[in-house]
Amino acid sequence: MSQALVILCGGDSSRMGTDKALLPFGDECLLEYMVHKFAPHFDRIYLSVNQRGDYGHLDLDVTEIPDIYLNAGPIGAILSSLTMIVENRAFFVTIDTPFIQPSLCKHLLAASENYDACSLALRDHYVDTIACVYSKACIPAFGKSILLNNRTNSQIQAKCYINYVPVSDVALCSTMPFEDQFYRLSDRDSYYYALFHQLQDISSIRH
Repeated sequence: MSQALVILCGGDSSRMGTDKALLPFGDECLLEYMVHKFAPHFDRIYLSVNQRGDYGHLDLDVTEIPDIYLNAGPIGAILSSLTMIVENRAFFVTIDTPFIQPSLCKHLLAASENYDACSLALRDHYVDTIACVYSKACIPAFGKSILLNNRTNSQIQAKCYINYVPVSDVALCSTMPFEDQFYRLSDRDSYYYALFHQLQDISSIRH
């Protein structure tokens, strides 16, 4: 089964003050870092973007999917992506979580085989778009969310058959502590902190 990854890049980055995807991260930008990190582990990588060509100048081996539903947040981006991907399902990750490890992503993909979606059992079984598998079976639920102008995941949780994987099942998937993998670059301070700890992430990938 072909395995696909979707990197959500279309946020407005209002707190950061600039496009997070193009922030310097080591000797490349954050988007390049994410793509190069995941490319050896996935058959195809998609970028969910505001407009096609946003990152064409980076010359990455990816397929851009522009948002069909503008100003609809992650719900609109995921729906746009699900309608355009070739595969039946994909792992979705946000651009501002650079420490999530490919091993965790692939574990959730494997656990999603007989479900509409697969998420970690966090916050009382709340489906989090930071790291989740969605299949095309979720399209009607996402579509209803758009129609109802509901930017939460309530429709997905109510209408989709979801496998909630216990954190204990994936804690051993990587040498990096589980909690650190979900560190988000939300503002300048968190970005500088991530830069400081980037070498630790690189070390864990190489092992």
